[in-house]
Amino acid sequence: MNHFLATYIDLIQSVGFIFLMSLVVFITRKLFLVTRQENFIEAVKIKVDE
Repeated sequence: MNHFLATYIDLIQSVGFIFLMSLVVFITRKLFLVTRQENFIEAVKIKVDE
């Protein structure tokens, strides 16, 4: 295997790893933020007509 080819393959693997890890972090943060937002109770204004 050529040295330049090995370096190119290593670069592609590094970029792929960084992309996959950032995707995993993004998805896990989204999931945790959604579960936190669902645990809050929103203030509701109630109007009673007599």
